[in-house]
This record gives sequence, C-alpha cells and structure tokens, in this order.
Amino acid sequence: MTALIRIFSVALLVAASLAAVAASPAATIRYVHKVEDAPGETVVSRRSGFQEALGAALARQLKRPVRFMPLPRKRMMGALEAAEGDIVCGYSPAWFQGKVDWTRPFIPTSEVLIASRSVPPPVSLEDIRGKTVGTVLGFNYPQVQGRLGDGFVRDDAPSLELTLRKWQGGRFDYFLATGVTVERQFASGELDAGFSQLVISEEKTGCAIARKGTLRVDQVNAAIDAIEKSGELTRLLRLR
Repeated sequence: MTALIRIFSVALLVAASLAAVAASPAATIRYVHKVEDAPGETVVSRRSGFQEALGAALARQLKRPVRFMPLPRKRMMGALEAAEGDIVCGYSPAWFQGKVDWTRPFIPTSEVLIASRSVPPPVSLEDIRGKTVGTVLGFNYPQVQGRLGDGFVRDDAPSLELTLRKWQGGRFDYFLATGVTVERQFASGELDAGFSQLVISEEKTGCAIARKGTLRVDQVNAAIDAIEKSGELTRLLRLR
C-alpha cells in the first residue's frame, strides 16, 4: 500500500509540473537586429521593415511574443553567445562567426563590388588587388579575402552609410555591399547613377540561434518552412 501511495504521489507531482509548464506564458523571442551606431552621431534604430516583418512572422508560427533588440553589429554575436538574445537573421556562418547554431539558408542575397565612375568597371577581383576598398568594421568578406589575401586592402567604417559617404568624398574608388542595399540606396537617391558593379557572390543566408536561448533550430526551421510554403516569405522579401 505504501508503495502505491508513493507512486500515486509521484504521478501527481509530475502532472502538476506539466500543468504548470503548460499554463506558463510562452517565453518572449528576443529578436536581435542591427542598428548603426556611428561616433558623433545620434544612435538611430535601423530596424528595417523586412526584419520587423520577418521576426513577427516567425513569432506567429512559433506562437510566441517577440521583442526586437536593436544592437550595433559588433555586439550582436556577443548577445547570442551570452544568451541575452535568441535569434539574428540575414547572415551566414562565414560572415557572422561565433558559438551559435544555424537554421537552413532561406534569404537570397548577393555581395557586390561598387566602383566609381572615375575608374574602369571591374571585371574580376584581381582588378582591386592592392587598392583601397571601403568596408564595414567587424564584417567578414570571405570571398574577397580568400581570393586576394594580403592584397585585400580594407578601409573600415562603423557603418555602410559612413562607407558610402567616404566613397562619395573620394577617399577610395571601391566599396563592398549587398546587392539589396545598393538597390535601396540607388532608389532613395543616396547612390547616384554612373557607378559600375561586379557581383562577387550569390547565396542564401539564414538565422543564427543562441545555444542557451529559448529557441531550437528545428523549431525555427519549421517556422521558416511554413512562411515559405504559404507564400508569406516572398511578400516579406519585397520589403528589403
């Protein structure tokens, strides 16, 4: 009888624990994204419509609330590694290195080299060997670095916006960016006509997941599958 009572008591404790977990509110997803933080300038949130919409779409699929965390790019990986954030999207392991896990790639992107009108249009990366190229501080350019090695001469700025200003001011004739960013800058008038560009690489990026956070890769992959299958991802990509 004593053994039966003990078993029954343990069963009640397990049931109570499961009920408590089920009744507790779902943990808020801490969605980390980039904010440009340039010295001497007001810190302005660069939370893009795409990042907000993607974070909200994934949260809906996961049935979780979401909180957006704008951080300077150089602090984003640290936030994930310290479990202060849960997820960062729109990067690849080659660009965004650290102790995190990765979802499957699903966001198409390209890396391009932009050249000013004062130089011949580049036809290969060899054309910029030994020449100064505008880059973003803390950002990795594996294709360029792998091809040029010591011949890749960087001029780092805290943000792409400042890189563009330096390029427009004649500090250098080339800079690196994503194709989507260049299209957006040209459409907004930030980038004048007359430049040439060389596509360096085309790939798909994914989301970095904190290993000690509140999300699992398989959960986020399932959410990605759902928004892709429904056609929502196609609509979201137009916001970039």
